[in-house]
Amino acid sequence: MEINFRQKGSHKVMAVNGEVDLYNVSELKKALFDAINDTVDSLIVDMRDIFYMDSSGIGALVAGQKKMKAKSGKFGLLNIHEDVMNVLKLATLDKFFTIYNSEEDIPQ
Repeated sequence: MEINFRQKGSHKVMAVNGEVDLYNVSELKKALFDAINDTVDSLIVDMRDIFYMDSSGIGALVAGQKKMKAKSGKFGLLNIHEDVMNVLKLATLDKFFTIYNSEEDIPQ
C-alpha cells in the first residue's frame, strides 16, 4: 500500500493506493491518525486506487471519522471504487461518511 498527501483548498487529501486488509491496515490507521493529529481541519481519503478493502480497513475509516468528529473536524471519502462502495452500503456506512464522487464535488 502506498499513501500520499496533497492539499486541495482547505482540505488535506490522503491518496491511498493498493489493497487494504488485515496485513497492512495498521499503516492506513497510522497515516489517518497522524494526519488528524497534525491539526488538520478537514481530511479526505482519496480511494480511487483501492480496489479491495476488508472489514479491518472499513474499521480504520470509521475510527478516523470518529476521531476527526471528536475534534470538530471534517472527514470525507473520495472516488470510492464500486466494490468497496458495495461493502459500505451493506453496512449502511454510506450514510455515515461524507462521500464525494469527484474532486469537483468537494466544497472549498
